[in-house]
Amino acid sequence: MSTNPLEKLVIDYWYKAIAVAGLFVLILSLTVELVSINNNVVQLISLGTFFVGLGEWVNHPLQTAIVPSTAYHPAGKLTGHPRNASLTGTLLDLLGSVLIGVGLYKLFVIS
Repeated sequence: MSTNPLEKLVIDYWYKAIAVAGLFVLILSLTVELVSINNNVVQLISLGTFFVGLGEWVNHPLQTAIVPSTAYHPAGKLTGHPRNASLTGTLLDLLGSVLIGVGLYKLFVIS
């Protein structure tokens, strides 16, 4: 039995990659002093990116359907991750978009 909780995490969709990249940049900006940009701005943008990725992950659940047989195809099971917006996923997307917007505002307007 493995003790690594991230062993089954597979980054196979774009929204998972965005969430992991946002989390990586957030951790980097919390630990390393960046030279030409304020760390608070990077933290806002990367946290927003993480929340957008997380929101899209919630909005793309695994869906399964049983397909009846036709003259051309036998019966079978169809699985996929089509977008199915939920309240939680939409709120996470909205929160992430606001954080990214505030970070970009601080980067370009206030600086």
